[in-house]
Amino acid sequence: MMHLPRMKKKQIALMVALAAPMIATPAFAGEGGVSVSSIAEREIARRAARVEDARQAMERGDELFAKGEYEAALAQYRAAKEILDQLPNAPFIQDWRDLANLKFADCAIVVAREKAKIGDYVTARKLIAEAQLAVPGHKGAAVFARHLDDPDRWPPALTPQHVENVGKVEKMLHMAHSAMEIGDYDKANLQFEDILRIDPYNSAARRGMERTEEKRAEYFDTARDHQRSRMLNMVNEAWEHKPPVRGLVIDPVATGGTEPTVYLTRKMQEIVFPQVQFAGASIEEAVEFLRVKSRDLDVAETDPSKKGVNIILKAGDAPITASISLDLKDVPMVEALRYVTELAGMKYKVEPFAVLIVPVSETTAEQYTRIYKVAPDFLSLGGGGAAAAPAATADPFATNAGGAAASGLITRQTALDILKSQGIAFPDGASAVFNPVSSQLIVKNTQPNLDLVEAFVDANRSSGPKQIYITSKFVEVSQKNTDELGFDWLLGAIGRGNAVQGGGGSDGNSGVDTTTISYPSNIASLVAGGSISPVSRSLRSGNSAIRGNAIDAQINGLAETSEAPGVLSIAGVLTDPQFALVIRAMSQRKGVDLMSAPSVTTKGGQRATVSVVREFIYPTEFDPPQIPTNVGATTGSGGGGGGSIPVTPTTPTAFEMRPVGVQMEVDPTVGADGYTIDLNLAPEVTEFDGFINYGSPIYSVSPASPAYQFIDLLGNLVNVEAVPSTRVELTPNVINQPVFSIRKVQTAVTIWDGQTVVLGGLIREDVQDVEDKIPVLGDLPFVGRLFKSTVEDHFKRNLMIFVTAKLIDPAGQPINPNMQSTSASPSDVGGPNPLLPAIGN
Repeated sequence: MMHLPRMKKKQIALMVALAAPMIATPAFAGEGGVSVSSIAEREIARRAARVEDARQAMERGDELFAKGEYEAALAQYRAAKEILDQLPNAPFIQDWRDLANLKFADCAIVVAREKAKIGDYVTARKLIAEAQLAVPGHKGAAVFARHLDDPDRWPPALTPQHVENVGKVEKMLHMAHSAMEIGDYDKANLQFEDILRIDPYNSAARRGMERTEEKRAEYFDTARDHQRSRMLNMVNEAWEHKPPVRGLVIDPVATGGTEPTVYLTRKMQEIVFPQVQFAGASIEEAVEFLRVKSRDLDVAETDPSKKGVNIILKAGDAPITASISLDLKDVPMVEALRYVTELAGMKYKVEPFAVLIVPVSETTAEQYTRIYKVAPDFLSLGGGGAAAAPAATADPFATNAGGAAASGLITRQTALDILKSQGIAFPDGASAVFNPVSSQLIVKNTQPNLDLVEAFVDANRSSGPKQIYITSKFVEVSQKNTDELGFDWLLGAIGRGNAVQGGGGSDGNSGVDTTTISYPSNIASLVAGGSISPVSRSLRSGNSAIRGNAIDAQINGLAETSEAPGVLSIAGVLTDPQFALVIRAMSQRKGVDLMSAPSVTTKGGQRATVSVVREFIYPTEFDPPQIPTNVGATTGSGGGGGGSIPVTPTTPTAFEMRPVGVQMEVDPTVGADGYTIDLNLAPEVTEFDGFINYGSPIYSVSPASPAYQFIDLLGNLVNVEAVPSTRVELTPNVINQPVFSIRKVQTAVTIWDGQTVVLGGLIREDVQDVEDKIPVLGDLPFVGRLFKSTVEDHFKRNLMIFVTAKLIDPAGQPINPNMQSTSASPSDVGGPNPLLPAIGN
């Protein structure tokens, strides 16, 4: 901090004392005029007061400067300087003026330095100029002016906005890191995004977003494990038989929803009048009685402002002269109102907030044409239509297997169907057409029906088309658990003299050569060859006990029979009889998780398609194999032989393309309340599993050659053995046809904005339990387990199909933030977490 020269109080008091003789000297101009001395005294007093004001301003500036409030101190020094500049030059005043100028110049340099730090070079140079003007030759001003022009000391590109942004970014970084510490990763990520909007090249924000995603990834890994466990547990839960619910009573009125008309109708049914008695009353008097009594008898409504039913009487052109006379007891209000309107020749209509009583007017058959402006999704107001007819099963060998693929979506209703479904009549000559280009509904009908159409259009008129982000998720979790424990016994010959002879089994029971069994050690080599025979070869093990899927077996080919590996062996070599025991044990766990989540953004009422596929082309038509009828052959001196036969195998002639991957076709609409979304969608996932060969090899039989003799050149007799006929494969004649796995849903649902619902799924568990045992031995207590083989195989699969729909604006932000999930809601920025304690300042 700069040290500013300050005048001591004693010096100030001395200057005031020196001015006292000037004030006390009297002078008189004349007896009847104004005293010159009084004028001088007043002027001296005024100047002394102004000097005192300047002195006090400088003292206030000194105090503010000591506190570090430099701009406020500069304002005080400037005020003192301006006060003294207004006074005439005098030695006494000049001293004060010089002191004020010096304080002002020193403080101006300090403020200029602060302004330069925030990039306000214009204000800094202005203050330097003022300081140099106040105190010519001020060294501090000259030195700082030179430094300010040095780009190494003060960057020329520095601006006040940049310095302000730096401060904002520092605060936002602290807020983002604090949000990470408390686990609010979404808020932290949004804070980092705000930082990048201010400073696009901020590495700290990018690193923070990286750490945020790492934390989110840890959570999602945990969520994946939980979801997988939950879905596998749902397979077990599917085995439970839940008892039916009994005694469930459904209110038919309550199932009508919460529409205002339903609420008002139910209220009139609940309000019961003990007595309704009229004798020659007019319709106005009857309506007023029902309106007043409905407030008194509405005991179910606790809010006093909502008690009763509003009734509006709308008279026609002709006055209502009918008199009403009736006497009713314990009657609901809706019935009393019906009797009153019928006796008066009128009818009532329940509106959302009141009951309207109107005259029964005659209708005319004259038809008019009106055009209504409706939303683009008007054709979805009917709630869907009939499902499209499914495509016929494709014949891969048909002459016309191809063709245009039909849409998998549900067929929409027409405008006429929608209006008819609302109870609007269309007599002969009436029509209704919707123009999707201009979003206009053109209706020709009678005037009463046009009024109904207008009321329907007004009730369903939305604020405008909205964009919808739809995600359809296929999640499939499978788990295959195989547990096996078995024992293999091999037993040598048993002999008790010539009377009793025994062994481990016959050759027919051996099944395989014991020397080739994959035991932990070659047990068969430990005993005399041929003296050991199997006892438990009839017990199944490995894939001989567990059978796989038949289609998978066709695709993968027939696998050789394999047994479970032997983990431990025990052999008795010097025992009588000799024996060997092999323990076969296996515990396998295999899990496969698949997830496909196609998503698309579209406007309400606009059909959208997303396709991420690979085009798989395969043959569908073939020419049969060609085998020549006449084939020349040559015969050698040996009397046998032949030539090769040219064979043309089955040749494909027509092909078809099948998209393999993820496809989704969706047609969304937004409900009139702005929260519900109607989805007509058909997501599909197609996978290629493999080929199945429908062909068979083509063989040829070579001719047999009889035995014969001949004498060679040395005179020796040579015998040639007969050669039997053999089968020779000419061509494998492969006709491969692909096998596809398809997961598809075709449905129409209604969901809330930002929510996720389950469209469907499949829970399946294949259980194979095998328990083989040797009769008698396997039933023995305790030791009988050594003569058993148990295999248990569980294959669980859970496929679930979800759909999520969110309303978004053109900027991609949610239209209803409160309806969105907390994982991606911009509305959470700055909002408190109700599950966490408040954070103090």
